[in-house]
Amino acid sequence: MNILYIIGNGFDLNLGLKTSYKDFYDYYKSVESSKNSINNLKTNISSNYSNWSDLELALGQYTEVFQTVDEFDEVFEDIGEQLAEYLRTEEAKFDSTEVNREKFYENLVKPEVFLPVAENNLIVEYKNKFVSNRWLVDIVTFNYTTVIDKIIGKSKNIKLGHHLKDNLSVTLRGVEHIHGYVNERMILGVNDISQLKNKAFHQNLDVLEAIVKEKCNIAYGHTIDNQFKDKISYADLICIFGSSIGDTDNLWWELIGQRLKMKKIPIIIFTKGEEVISPRIGYKNNRTKRNMKNYFFKKTNLAKEEIDKISDNVFVAIDSSMFKEIIKK
Repeated sequence: MNILYIIGNGFDLNLGLKTSYKDFYDYYKSVESSKNSINNLKTNISSNYSNWSDLELALGQYTEVFQTVDEFDEVFEDIGEQLAEYLRTEEAKFDSTEVNREKFYENLVKPEVFLPVAENNLIVEYKNKFVSNRWLVDIVTFNYTTVIDKIIGKSKNIKLGHHLKDNLSVTLRGVEHIHGYVNERMILGVNDISQLKNKAFHQNLDVLEAIVKEKCNIAYGHTIDNQFKDKISYADLICIFGSSIGDTDNLWWELIGQRLKMKKIPIIIFTKGEEVISPRIGYKNNRTKRNMKNYFFKKTNLAKEEIDKISDNVFVAIDSSMFKEIIKK
């Protein structure tokens, strides 16, 4: 059985790191610059916070102010360098020795325990079909930080524990950073040219290789993007944790949609939710779950009749304790 985890910034936030775009903007505005183009960007951010809730999408829109590639490079490189510096400083505050590694592994092996009993039972029943198979876990993170890497160490093929049967071990093969790191091949950008407001850049390869993610990955030639596609194509269970499921990563949501369409595998989306609902009126959680499922399905680009056939295969865990209890008391 192949279990794929897709990890977003919510993982780092969950561990107490201030890695939200809002936190970064507060830092970025405080960094002085003598360049008008950069100060103009900071002014735009300050006066349009709501438009900058997604930095990557907002950058794609902001490209309309640039007349030349040099202007684009000046601003794009500055915000990228400052984001990297901010994340380096924030990550330095993380102490991996405070993490209960065994608890982290336990969460990876049994994500279904964070669902309601009925849904948990459905996942366990599904997993029972794989008792004679090898059990493998892959993690693909969208984060630039190496927090997860520090938790598990540099080893590959880590034995996480057992599931269903004592003799059935689950192995973590490793962690891949699809968007790179703060110090290496850091990819900050949009999904495709439709998200670049400056149409003059749509055919400019110098710009596309900088800000369109798929083009960036091809330019780097690391093949991690191809590996990610393969992992999605043979995944038997996909867990999405701490991701906004944003438009700038539509490529991956569409591929997951195709996998669902082909094999109807279960998908578990872990989300904080818009609000924490009181247990007394817990029925309202279903509204939040439906909204999240509908939001996700819009990103898959599937037709309504296709979505109707696979809707029951998507599960949503709201404000669960997943990865919350891995910090040692």
